[in-house]
Amino acid sequence: MRRVAFIVATIAVAGALAWMFAQAVSTTRPLAALFPSGPLLYLEAKDFQSLLKDWNSSQEKKLWLAGDNYQVFSRSNLFLKLQNAQNEFAAAAGLPPNMALLDGAAGTESALAMYDIGELQFLYITRMPQAKFAESALWKVRGSYQPRKSAGLDYYVRVDRASKRVAAFASARDYLLLATREDALAGALSLLSGQTTPNVTQEPWFSKSVQAAKQPGELRLVMNMERLLQSPYMRSYWIQRNASELKQYTAAISDARRNSSELDESRILFRTNEEPVAWNEAAVAQLVRLAPANAGLFRAWASPTSAQAFDLLRRKILEPQTETATNDKHAPEAGSIDATVGSESDLEIRINEPPLESSAEESLDGLRRLLDAAKLEAAMQIESSRVLPDGSFVGIDSAIVLLAASDWNSAAVKTATASVTGGLAAIDIAVSGRTLVAATRPELAQSILRGAANQQASQGARYVARFRHSAELPNFIRMTRLIDNPLKTDAPSFFSGNIASLGRALGRLDSASITVHDTGAIVSQDLVYRWKQ
Repeated sequence: MRRVAFIVATIAVAGALAWMFAQAVSTTRPLAALFPSGPLLYLEAKDFQSLLKDWNSSQEKKLWLAGDNYQVFSRSNLFLKLQNAQNEFAAAAGLPPNMALLDGAAGTESALAMYDIGELQFLYITRMPQAKFAESALWKVRGSYQPRKSAGLDYYVRVDRASKRVAAFASARDYLLLATREDALAGALSLLSGQTTPNVTQEPWFSKSVQAAKQPGELRLVMNMERLLQSPYMRSYWIQRNASELKQYTAAISDARRNSSELDESRILFRTNEEPVAWNEAAVAQLVRLAPANAGLFRAWASPTSAQAFDLLRRKILEPQTETATNDKHAPEAGSIDATVGSESDLEIRINEPPLESSAEESLDGLRRLLDAAKLEAAMQIESSRVLPDGSFVGIDSAIVLLAASDWNSAAVKTATASVTGGLAAIDIAVSGRTLVAATRPELAQSILRGAANQQASQGARYVARFRHSAELPNFIRMTRLIDNPLKTDAPSFFSGNIASLGRALGRLDSASITVHDTGAIVSQDLVYRWKQ
């Protein structure tokens, strides 16, 4: 009898240890392993509760909500669509999806997967003790939901008959799950219970992205680029409007990290087809050394074509002229979110003058031939704003720097540009070995040529850029107040109202920079946002 009791006790202890081990493993498994396969994107936060608290208490949020940028956004077509979806979700959930609901659902480690952009079908999972969720408003209205089970775990579903919107949630094993798609939530519960059903970590776009990235940041975004770009909503509402450029990528991952002085973001994009590496990243490092420390903006890139270099020299230095301007001076209203409303190039457009006819087309042929003959290894564009002596207007100083594979022929450069620069006393074109500098002010050209002695060598890259936000914002606002239509209307002016208010909301930002490396198969982008100290 004692022997039987001993065997029973041994089996019980072994079972308890096995259960404890299983629980330990389940709490350390990647959160992504609980998401069924098929999402377009996956967003994960190490501590969503802390991030939400930081945002709610931030000066940036207060300024943005009170600014023109938010006022315009709140009247946009996109905002109204999101508001309509929010109302439909409220009808399905039985309570408004406001900040109180978000606070109650914000746990520590959290993730959200988007399965359909147009229908806003998502699954959200966060680590949260069941006792804490029991105090939330959502748990208290569970009586109006239909109780169901998946893999032995309870969940609750409610459907709005008018919109067919779905609201579903579950609280199991110290996880909170929210979804607008029932099958996604049921699938997550199956994975949580230990069933071996397909999950997002097994999909190539996700697994190769995570494998290539560094340690996760505070916030991680993984995107299935192929499927995202198939969505008409992505093409219509993606603010960058560069869907055609993104078609070359199959997947992308981004990690963001913060400290007291800056926010760093690391991105990796994976090409569908590998490109042959034909650029010299070290050449970009040579040009970046020449950028003046006080430059408002500089951007440098490897292997520019002669046509690109010619276009830059002509538009920015030798023959600046009016480009096609838009008639819209204000941000779009709700019904015209897709209308063209302007770009940064509009800052240099004389909006009250007709386009000028080029009088130097033939004289530029020599410059074109010179650039065609040169093997360009890198190019850099530099721009800075300054208040003009009259104290009222703001001008923009520009410079183009070209690095060739061999020394420039000074005489040939002088001959190729003499007929254009002859009547433009302020323009300065200088040559130093393999470097050609063309600037709208001699002082800027001299500063660039002195730069190599003042700057430390930087690492190579295919593309590098830096923008000094804190230095350029005051002049931007001053200049655009004169450019925007002075007649007052209900809508904020696009540049001096809408964009300027966004700049003020980011008043703590000192500068933003990006460094891009390219292996042909993988593009990595490192962004640094530095705060004012």
